[in-house]
Amino acid sequence: MTWPFENNTNGIVKNLAKRNLKSEKRRNIMVIISVVLAAFLISLSGLVGVSLMQTEKKKVIDTYEATYVQVDEAHIEELKQVPEFARVGEYYMYGKESSTQGFNGFFAYADKETLYMARSQMKLADGDLPIEKNEIVVSKEWLSKFFPDCHIGDSVTLDTESFSGEYTISGILDTTGQEKQNMYSFLISKEMLEQCKKYEPDGFFAYVHLKNVDQLDGELIKSYVQKIKEELQIPGVGFQDAYFRYIDGDISMENVLLLMAFAGIVLVGGCVVIQSIFRISIIDKIKSYGQLRTIGATKKQIMRIVKKEGHSLGWKGMSIGILLGLGVTLLLFPRGFSLLGYLFVIGCTVLICWTMICLSIRKPVKLAANISPVEAVRFTSPQKKIKNRTKRKKISPCSLGMLNFRRDWKKTVSIMFSLSLGGILLLAVSSLLILQSPEKLARQYFKNGDYKIYMDSDKEHIDLLKQGNPLNEELKQEILNIDGVEEILVTRKSAGFEATSHGITEHGTCDMITKENRELLAQAIVEGSMPDNNGILLPYEYSGFDGKEKLGETIELSLGEKTIPVTISGFYNLQKTIFASGHGSIGVDGPMMFLPEKLFQELIPDVTNFDYSWDIVCDSDKSEKVGKALENLVVSHTDTGLDTFEDRVDSFGYMNVVYGIMQVISWFIFLFGVINLINTTLSNQYSRRQENSVLRSVGLAPKQLTQMAVWEGMGYVVSSILLMLAIGLPITLLVWRKFSISAYAGRILPYEFPWLQMGVYVVVLVTVEFILSVWTIRRQKKQSLIEQMRAME
Repeated sequence: MTWPFENNTNGIVKNLAKRNLKSEKRRNIMVIISVVLAAFLISLSGLVGVSLMQTEKKKVIDTYEATYVQVDEAHIEELKQVPEFARVGEYYMYGKESSTQGFNGFFAYADKETLYMARSQMKLADGDLPIEKNEIVVSKEWLSKFFPDCHIGDSVTLDTESFSGEYTISGILDTTGQEKQNMYSFLISKEMLEQCKKYEPDGFFAYVHLKNVDQLDGELIKSYVQKIKEELQIPGVGFQDAYFRYIDGDISMENVLLLMAFAGIVLVGGCVVIQSIFRISIIDKIKSYGQLRTIGATKKQIMRIVKKEGHSLGWKGMSIGILLGLGVTLLLFPRGFSLLGYLFVIGCTVLICWTMICLSIRKPVKLAANISPVEAVRFTSPQKKIKNRTKRKKISPCSLGMLNFRRDWKKTVSIMFSLSLGGILLLAVSSLLILQSPEKLARQYFKNGDYKIYMDSDKEHIDLLKQGNPLNEELKQEILNIDGVEEILVTRKSAGFEATSHGITEHGTCDMITKENRELLAQAIVEGSMPDNNGILLPYEYSGFDGKEKLGETIELSLGEKTIPVTISGFYNLQKTIFASGHGSIGVDGPMMFLPEKLFQELIPDVTNFDYSWDIVCDSDKSEKVGKALENLVVSHTDTGLDTFEDRVDSFGYMNVVYGIMQVISWFIFLFGVINLINTTLSNQYSRRQENSVLRSVGLAPKQLTQMAVWEGMGYVVSSILLMLAIGLPITLLVWRKFSISAYAGRILPYEFPWLQMGVYVVVLVTVEFILSVWTIRRQKKQSLIEQMRAME
């Protein structure tokens, strides 16, 4: 505050700050780049998080909350009369059929309401739904591959078991990604569906969307949907997991802590670098500040000058960084825009960056303000005091370089810390990339080879077992006759179950406890014990019966025929039952229950073959040939599927993307250290011109001067690498242990050092320092010794 009788010096302070900004272009560029980097990283991470949440919201809002299963047309009409339902759609999944053209077709019927509610899964890109018997909707990928010249209104030919003949294209589905699975979607008319031989009147699904659903919580929605199910006597109901994850998904404390830790790293890195830049700048201009004090400038005015410089550069850097983060986010997630969310992230970014700038210039401001006019004239950069030594030491470029390296410990520690910060993060991320590589994760599911043959059908499991298991001796012999196949291992024996407890009925797949999996299953039990003849195992914290089931309770169990009471003997850890995992990228057919063999025989006494999944062991040199033969075999045998190692690797491909992004962030944080290194090196060049010229005048050769600079730079490099290893390795080993336990069913894999990534890190570090050292010395050589010595007077 300026009193009325005081002189207002705001204009003078502002003009002095502007002049300083014009004269310090190198410093300005370094500070702005540092702030841009910090603002970009913080805003990008926050904006991406908001965009992902917004994208998830758009997928579930105004879609469907529940699906009633095994309903007929009468049930659907009754559901449409429920006043609380805003929308009711009908859907019939006819199933998969193979074509001699070399593709698998997935045929279904859906009305407009279902298509609208399930638009995130299938979308009508053009045309209308089929009405007449000979009309059909085809997928865009299938049309472009098999009938590239056909459009809406044209005829196409199908040759599957139930759909053979000519059909008129009424619409085109957008189902991107199906061509990779060789599975294509088709929508048929209701008239065509009712004439198919495998049509069952009570096989419809009813998708429902409630009115004012945004005002209801998840438990209330589920209880109401269950109530309608009981009133209308509908066999079953399922809920859209994505929707309930969204509305019940409280902000994960783990994610919040992760974002806070990331912001903290960026904050610390930015503070160290910007403080170092300003400190060096003030030391270089300390005599100018002393002159200002001589002509009457107060400490407060000096502080205001430096603060105005920092704030001006900070606003410029923040603006550029936030705009870059915003642009990249909109480019990656164009549908994830949220005005309030983006404004919140931008506000947080400004707050964090402003805090970083204020903390960064705090000490340099005090240094500039506290210098007296007399001290400013005689001021030199602080140096470590050297004790007198009786022993003489030979002077060499190496020893001189090391003396320069140790002369200002604050500067040295600042560079070491900022350079090692990115390296620590890179070490941890690169190690996790090795640990959770898609190949390693996928190999857990394919321990005996690269291929699995399994039962894959839309029919009831009990019907398949009664009619004759497709995984029979005939198929086994055909597979063994393939050149390269060495052995077939039965990995799962399964059946479909229906279980009732606490008035809730659940469906799923249960597996048989066999001699082969008994020991592994015993290791996975976390509560209870292995079952006897009438006991079963359920997953730990199983929520199928609303989480009410307890050890020792009795549930009603059926495998499709008679129902008997069974006792819950124990609960097992799902993460430790990879040996009985589901198939495909999602693995929805994984077991949700384990039963003894005696129970299988008691519940389905007529069935002897319960094989569900086979591992195909083959010669690694002939693996590709075996894979093609198995593909042809599966096409010719109905109700079977092929699960491959390559498909599972592709399903884990997102891991590479995630860790790739984190590695890029690590390199960005590493740039903080590079900026600090560049600024320090350039400052050293300026402040040591007279010193270097004196050394040259007493006989130091240009080559030795270069060596001295290189040795000093190598001191920064080696110390940064050692600091990175000293701090980074313990952190990485702890993180490796935690992620290994969670990803590999409790196993701790031996640590593997990321030699490639860290080798690149070291090479970049050494190269940057070497180039800087050589460039600065060459720049000094352009001036004569007399000019350099006069420049400092």
